[in-house]
Amino acid sequence: MDNHTITSDQIPDNPLDMPPPYWRSGGAIFHVLDALKDLPRLLSELIPVHERTELRLDEYYEQHPDEPSYDDDAALEEFAEICDELWELEHRIKLKAEIAILMSAIQAEDDINRFCVFNLHKDIAESVESLSPAEKLLIASATIGKTNTKGTAVYEAAKKLSAWRNAFAHGHCVDRPTKSLRHNHLISPPQYPGVPDTLVKMQELIGCYIRIEEHLRSISVNQYTAGKSGDIQDMLQYLKEISAFRFKVSPDSNDIYDIKYHKT
Repeated sequence: MDNHTITSDQIPDNPLDMPPPYWRSGGAIFHVLDALKDLPRLLSELIPVHERTELRLDEYYEQHPDEPSYDDDAALEEFAEICDELWELEHRIKLKAEIAILMSAIQAEDDINRFCVFNLHKDIAESVESLSPAEKLLIASATIGKTNTKGTAVYEAAKKLSAWRNAFAHGHCVDRPTKSLRHNHLISPPQYPGVPDTLVKMQELIGCYIRIEEHLRSISVNQYTAGKSGDIQDMLQYLKEISAFRFKVSPDSNDIYDIKYHKT
Protein backbone atom coordinates (compact mmCIF):
# COMPACT_ATOMS: atom_id res chain seq x y z
CA MET A 1 0.00 0.00 0.00
CA ASP A 2 1.22 3.51 -0.82
CA ASN A 3 2.05 5.53 2.29
CA HIS A 4 0.27 8.60 0.88
CA THR A 5 -2.91 6.97 -0.39
CA ILE A 6 -3.71 4.44 2.36
CA THR A 7 -6.86 5.04 4.40
CA SER A 8 -7.56 3.84 7.94
CA ASP A 9 -10.15 1.29 6.79
CA GLN A 10 -7.42 -0.45 4.76
CA ILE A 11 -5.31 -1.15 7.85
CA PRO A 12 -5.98 -4.72 9.09
CA ASP A 13 -7.53 -5.32 12.50
CA ASN A 14 -5.02 -8.10 13.21
CA PRO A 15 -1.75 -6.42 14.22
CA LEU A 16 0.35 -9.32 12.91
CA ASP A 17 -1.04 -8.72 9.42
CA MET A 18 0.06 -5.09 9.52
CA PRO A 19 1.84 -4.10 6.28
CA PRO A 20 3.78 -0.91 5.67
CA PRO A 21 3.45 2.00 6.23
CA TYR A 22 4.83 1.51 9.67
CA TRP A 23 4.68 3.74 12.72
CA ARG A 24 5.29 7.47 12.34
CA SER A 25 6.72 8.70 15.66
CA GLY A 26 6.17 12.14 17.11
CA GLY A 27 9.96 12.42 17.34
CA ALA A 28 10.36 13.08 21.07
CA ILE A 29 13.31 10.68 21.15
CA PHE A 30 15.37 13.14 19.09
CA HIS A 31 14.88 15.81 21.77
CA VAL A 32 15.99 13.30 24.43
CA LEU A 33 19.15 12.41 22.51
CA ASP A 34 19.93 16.05 21.75
CA ALA A 35 19.64 17.04 25.41
CA LEU A 36 21.69 14.09 26.66
CA LYS A 37 24.37 14.71 24.04
CA ASP A 38 24.74 18.33 25.18
CA LEU A 39 25.05 17.58 28.89
CA PRO A 40 28.63 16.18 28.95
CA ARG A 41 29.81 19.26 27.06
CA LEU A 42 28.02 21.63 29.45
CA LEU A 43 29.37 19.73 32.46
CA SER A 44 32.89 20.02 31.04
CA GLU A 45 32.36 23.79 30.84
CA LEU A 46 31.03 23.80 34.40
CA ILE A 47 34.30 22.62 35.99
CA PRO A 48 36.47 25.67 35.13
CA VAL A 49 33.58 28.11 35.62
CA HIS A 50 32.86 26.62 39.03
CA GLU A 51 36.55 26.82 40.01
CA ARG A 52 36.82 30.48 38.94
CA THR A 53 33.64 31.39 40.79
CA GLU A 54 34.76 29.65 43.99
CA LEU A 55 38.07 31.54 43.96
CA ARG A 56 36.33 34.88 43.47
CA LEU A 57 33.80 34.06 46.20
CA ASP A 58 36.63 33.30 48.63
CA GLU A 59 37.95 36.81 48.01
CA TYR A 60 34.45 38.25 48.31
CA TYR A 61 33.85 36.60 51.71
CA GLU A 62 37.21 37.90 52.97
CA GLN A 63 35.95 41.39 52.23
CA HIS A 64 32.43 40.67 53.50
CA PRO A 65 32.78 38.25 56.43
CA ASP A 66 29.22 39.02 57.49
CA GLU A 67 26.20 38.36 55.29
CA PRO A 68 25.37 41.62 53.45
CA SER A 69 22.02 43.16 54.34
CA TYR A 70 19.31 43.39 51.70
CA ASP A 71 19.81 47.16 51.45
CA ASP A 72 23.54 46.84 50.70
CA ASP A 73 23.06 47.11 46.96
CA ALA A 74 26.75 47.38 46.12
CA ALA A 75 27.67 44.14 47.92
CA LEU A 76 24.71 42.29 46.49
CA GLU A 77 25.50 43.46 42.97
CA GLU A 78 29.11 42.38 43.41
CA PHE A 79 27.98 38.93 44.56
CA ALA A 80 25.61 38.58 41.59
CA GLU A 81 28.31 39.67 39.14
CA ILE A 82 30.65 37.00 40.52
CA CYS A 83 28.04 34.26 40.26
CA ASP A 84 26.28 35.24 37.01
CA GLU A 85 28.37 33.04 34.71
CA LEU A 86 27.96 30.03 37.01
CA TRP A 87 24.24 30.59 37.51
CA GLU A 88 23.68 30.86 33.75
CA LEU A 89 25.56 27.64 33.05
CA GLU A 90 23.80 25.77 35.88
CA HIS A 91 20.48 26.98 34.47
CA ARG A 92 21.33 25.62 31.02
CA ILE A 93 22.30 22.26 32.48
CA LYS A 94 19.05 21.99 34.44
CA LEU A 95 17.04 22.95 31.34
CA LYS A 96 18.68 20.17 29.31
CA ALA A 97 18.03 17.67 32.10
CA GLU A 98 14.36 18.64 32.30
CA ILE A 99 13.95 18.45 28.52
CA ALA A 100 15.46 14.96 28.56
CA ILE A 101 12.99 13.83 31.26
CA LEU A 102 9.93 15.42 29.69
CA MET A 103 10.65 14.12 26.22
CA SER A 104 11.50 10.64 27.47
CA ALA A 105 8.09 10.52 29.16
CA ILE A 106 6.42 11.55 25.90
CA GLN A 107 8.48 9.00 23.96
CA ALA A 108 7.56 6.29 26.49
CA GLU A 109 3.87 6.82 25.73
CA ASP A 110 4.65 6.83 22.01
CA ASP A 111 6.43 3.48 22.43
CA ILE A 112 3.55 2.02 24.44
CA ASN A 113 1.02 3.22 21.85
CA ARG A 114 3.06 1.69 19.04
CA PHE A 115 3.32 -1.57 20.96
CA CYS A 116 -0.47 -1.66 21.38
CA VAL A 117 -1.13 -1.06 17.69
CA PHE A 118 1.32 -3.73 16.52
CA ASN A 119 0.61 -6.36 19.18
CA LEU A 120 -3.06 -6.02 20.13
CA HIS A 121 -6.22 -6.43 18.07
CA LYS A 122 -7.57 -3.11 16.84
CA ASP A 123 -10.57 -3.24 19.21
CA ILE A 124 -8.33 -3.64 22.26
CA ALA A 125 -5.72 -1.12 21.12
CA GLU A 126 -8.36 1.55 20.51
CA SER A 127 -10.17 0.84 23.80
CA VAL A 128 -7.05 1.63 25.88
CA GLU A 129 -6.07 4.82 24.03
CA SER A 130 -7.35 7.17 26.74
CA LEU A 131 -5.72 5.33 29.65
CA SER A 132 -2.54 6.43 31.39
CA PRO A 133 0.73 4.99 30.09
CA ALA A 134 1.03 2.73 33.17
CA GLU A 135 -2.50 1.39 32.67
CA LYS A 136 -1.91 0.85 28.96
CA LEU A 137 1.30 -0.99 29.76
CA LEU A 138 -0.53 -3.19 32.28
CA ILE A 139 -3.37 -4.13 29.94
CA ALA A 140 -1.14 -4.59 26.90
CA SER A 141 1.18 -6.91 28.82
CA ALA A 142 -1.71 -8.94 30.24
CA THR A 143 -3.41 -9.22 26.86
CA ILE A 144 -0.44 -11.04 25.36
CA GLY A 145 -0.12 -13.29 28.40
CA LYS A 146 2.39 -11.37 30.56
CA THR A 147 0.45 -11.17 33.81
CA ASN A 148 1.54 -9.73 37.19
CA THR A 149 3.08 -6.67 35.51
CA LYS A 150 1.52 -4.43 38.16
CA GLY A 151 3.98 -5.66 40.77
CA THR A 152 7.07 -5.18 38.63
CA ALA A 153 9.72 -2.47 38.35
CA VAL A 154 8.61 -1.58 34.81
CA TYR A 155 5.09 -0.69 36.01
CA GLU A 156 6.53 1.53 38.75
CA ALA A 157 8.86 3.07 36.16
CA ALA A 158 5.89 4.02 33.98
CA LYS A 159 4.10 5.57 36.97
CA LYS A 160 7.15 7.58 38.05
CA LEU A 161 7.83 8.92 34.57
CA SER A 162 4.19 9.87 34.01
CA ALA A 163 3.92 11.54 37.42
CA TRP A 164 6.88 13.81 36.65
CA ARG A 165 5.54 14.62 33.18
CA ASN A 166 2.05 15.38 34.50
CA ALA A 167 3.40 17.66 37.23
CA PHE A 168 5.58 19.54 34.76
CA ALA A 169 2.93 19.73 32.01
CA HIS A 170 0.32 21.11 34.43
CA GLY A 171 2.60 23.88 35.61
CA HIS A 172 3.54 22.38 38.98
CA CYS A 173 6.90 22.40 40.75
CA VAL A 174 8.13 18.84 40.19
CA ASP A 175 9.97 18.74 43.53
CA ARG A 176 6.81 19.40 45.58
CA PRO A 177 3.56 17.46 46.21
CA THR A 178 0.98 18.34 43.54
CA LYS A 179 -2.34 17.64 45.29
CA SER A 180 -2.69 21.24 46.49
CA LEU A 181 -1.83 24.36 44.48
CA ARG A 182 -1.04 26.27 47.66
CA HIS A 183 1.19 23.52 49.01
CA ASN A 184 2.96 23.11 45.67
CA HIS A 185 3.52 26.77 44.83
CA LEU A 186 3.50 28.73 48.09
CA ILE A 187 5.42 26.49 50.51
CA SER A 188 9.17 26.65 49.93
CA PRO A 189 11.07 23.35 49.92
CA PRO A 190 13.77 22.73 52.54
CA GLN A 191 16.29 23.01 49.69
CA TYR A 192 15.80 24.06 46.10
CA PRO A 193 16.91 21.61 43.38
CA GLY A 194 20.52 22.15 42.35
CA VAL A 195 22.52 20.76 39.46
CA PRO A 196 23.64 17.58 41.28
CA ASP A 197 20.19 16.42 42.40
CA THR A 198 18.61 17.50 39.10
CA LEU A 199 21.06 15.22 37.26
CA VAL A 200 20.40 12.37 39.69
CA LYS A 201 16.65 12.68 39.07
CA MET A 202 17.23 12.83 35.32
CA GLN A 203 19.35 9.67 35.35
CA GLU A 204 16.69 7.90 37.42
CA LEU A 205 13.84 8.84 35.09
CA ILE A 206 15.75 8.23 31.87
CA GLY A 207 16.45 4.83 33.38
CA CYS A 208 12.68 4.41 33.79
CA TYR A 209 12.21 5.10 30.09
CA ILE A 210 14.89 2.58 29.12
CA ARG A 211 13.29 -0.04 31.37
CA ILE A 212 9.89 0.50 29.69
CA GLU A 213 11.33 0.31 26.17
CA GLU A 214 13.30 -2.84 26.90
CA HIS A 215 10.26 -4.48 28.52
CA LEU A 216 8.10 -3.77 25.48
CA ARG A 217 10.74 -5.14 23.13
CA SER A 218 11.21 -8.28 25.22
CA ILE A 219 7.50 -9.21 25.29
CA SER A 220 6.60 -8.16 21.74
CA VAL A 221 4.96 -10.80 19.56
CA ASN A 222 5.38 -8.65 16.46
CA GLN A 223 8.90 -8.55 15.04
CA TYR A 224 8.46 -4.91 14.09
CA THR A 225 8.37 -3.88 17.77
CA ALA A 226 10.83 -6.53 18.97
CA GLY A 227 13.96 -5.17 17.35
CA LYS A 228 16.78 -3.60 19.33
CA SER A 229 16.94 0.17 19.46
CA GLY A 230 20.10 2.02 18.50
CA ASP A 231 18.68 5.04 20.34
CA ILE A 232 18.85 3.16 23.64
CA GLN A 233 22.53 2.37 23.06
CA ASP A 234 23.19 6.06 22.38
CA MET A 235 21.31 7.04 25.53
CA LEU A 236 23.30 4.60 27.64
CA GLN A 237 26.56 5.99 26.25
CA TYR A 238 25.52 9.58 27.03
CA LEU A 239 24.46 8.56 30.55
CA LYS A 240 27.85 6.91 31.04
CA GLU A 241 29.58 10.13 29.99
CA ILE A 242 27.38 12.18 32.34
CA SER A 243 28.11 9.80 35.23
CA ALA A 244 31.82 10.50 34.84
CA PHE A 245 31.18 13.92 36.41
CA ARG A 246 31.10 13.37 40.18
CA PHE A 247 29.61 15.80 42.67
CA LYS A 248 30.26 16.22 46.37
CA VAL A 249 27.36 18.23 47.77
CA SER A 250 27.37 20.22 50.99
CA PRO A 251 24.82 19.00 53.57
CA ASP A 252 23.84 22.64 54.11
CA SER A 253 22.83 23.51 50.55
CA ASN A 254 22.36 21.85 47.15
CA ASP A 255 23.97 24.92 45.59
CA ILE A 256 27.31 24.30 47.32
CA TYR A 257 29.24 21.46 45.73
CA ASP A 258 32.52 20.30 44.27
CA ILE A 259 32.64 18.73 40.81
CA LYS A 260 35.34 16.52 39.35
CA TYR A 261 35.67 14.47 36.19
CA HIS A 262 36.54 10.79 36.51
CA LYS A 263 37.30 9.27 33.11
CA THR A 264 35.51 5.92 32.65
